[in-house]
Amino acid sequence: MNKVVIILLLCVFIDGVIKRCSLFELFVEGVKDALTLFYSLFVTLMAFMVFVQLLQSSGTIELLGRLFSPLLQILHIPVDILVLGLLRPVSANASLSYLYSFYEIFGVDHPLSFLATLIQSGSDTTFYIVTLYFSSIHMKKTGYALPIGLMMDFLSVAFAIMIYLKMFV
Repeated sequence: MNKVVIILLLCVFIDGVIKRCSLFELFVEGVKDALTLFYSLFVTLMAFMVFVQLLQSSGTIELLGRLFSPLLQILHIPVDILVLGLLRPVSANASLSYLYSFYEIFGVDHPLSFLATLIQSGSDTTFYIVTLYFSSIHMKKTGYALPIGLMMDFLSVAFAIMIYLKMFV
């Protein structure tokens, strides 16, 4: 993979020399553009990361897990599946660590690991997407993006559970 990157950089360099471009000035201009984009996104991204940390450390997700645990016990699904489904729209890293814990506890071929994988791959980090993408274009009104994204995340978790119940229970 490193060789591919080096070859790509060499091709860009050779193309710039052939076209007689000022490669260093173009590089510096690109870095300046990237820094202005980073500066505009940094505040929003930092606020989002604080929100995720507060949500995880406040115990909100665990409280919701305990609230739904009777229903999940009837379906023979551990509460951690619900925690994974709640964390996925908020934080990719937190949901990946939960997925990894499923693999460690049950193994990768276990039906519950299959269910966790379906949830992880079927849903997305909706809050992150809405926060980052809409702030990058300075759009304040998100319209229906957040409710529809959260509804799709809910449906992906529900369909993953239905597939799990149909195949394994």
